[in-house]
Amino acid sequence: MYCRVLEGKAQPGRVAEVLEVVAQQVEKVKKAKGFLFVQVLQGGDEIIAVSSWRTAKDLRAYAESELAQDMLARLSSLLEGVPTVRNFEIKLVVEGMEGIEGFFSHDEGGEG
Repeated sequence: MYCRVLEGKAQPGRVAEVLEVVAQQVEKVKKAKGFLFVQVLQGGDEIIAVSSWRTAKDLRAYAESELAQDMLARLSSLLEGVPTVRNFEIKLVVEGMEGIEGFFSHDEGGEG
């Protein structure tokens, strides 16, 4: 699996707007090939969005898409400066309590 991390600081008083834009964009992003899930984190004015993808190819396709560029464009007027965007390969995933259906489904014969 792979993930894309977007980090930015909302302009004063604009956190709710940033979160709304991210929520609207996620509704479109979740239809992209290979998308697994997204987590949006907030600490004060700091926002971090972490999207996870099945393959490096899926992540690359999204990163180069008009959809990704649209998200950055929509956020640019709400954030202080340019957001930081980085891509990573996930090397370790640990789930709790054995025997209970986990958060992550097991890849049975897939590409991931």
